[in-house]
Amino acid sequence: SALIHPRRATAALRAALTSAGVTFADDGADQGTVVHATGWRGLVQTGWGQGQKGQAVLLRHNLGSVPQVMVDGLHIIPHQDGTVALGSTSERTWTSDAPDEQCDTLIARAVAAMPELADAEIIERWAGIRPRASTRAPLIGPWPDRPGHFVANGGFKIGFGIAPKVGEVLARLILTGEDEIPAEFKPGGLAGA
Repeated sequence: SALIHPRRATAALRAALTSAGVTFADDGADQGTVVHATGWRGLVQTGWGQGQKGQAVLLRHNLGSVPQVMVDGLHIIPHQDGTVALGSTSERTWTSDAPDEQCDTLIARAVAAMPELADAEIIERWAGIRPRASTRAPLIGPWPDRPGHFVANGGFKIGFGIAPKVGEVLARLILTGEDEIPAEFKPGGLAGA
């Protein structure tokens, strides 16, 4: 998953699902079978977790087909489109969801590790809030006492990587009743469930 551009990939997935008839209810609609993939705000609202800020930087620099590099917790991730992602921070306390001076620190650390990045164009500084469930494990499965409602949340730092499997097991549960979800991933035991 590190070689693709996550936001472009998720936008393409949403477009494909929309064309297949899936409705995205960003307004909290409550009809039919509902999967609550509500991010950090949903975790806070239910008492199942919190948000944790992460910041990253996108550079224009073609590293070719080299693998991802990790140096002292910093990921330098070459994308197939000739860009390089640097990231990320992990901030439990934050006052703004906007990028700040910590992006400069990411760039400096990346240049120290790979001096060839010194002249790379900065395309974007990015910040977002990750959904961190109180158990740190993802939350997947039926919403307790809400028939027809399911939860897919709390992926935190591994959410993009595990999303295909989460979708697969949750779809199988919804469509066939086959439950392959580990008990520790189900939201039933959490406060607010």
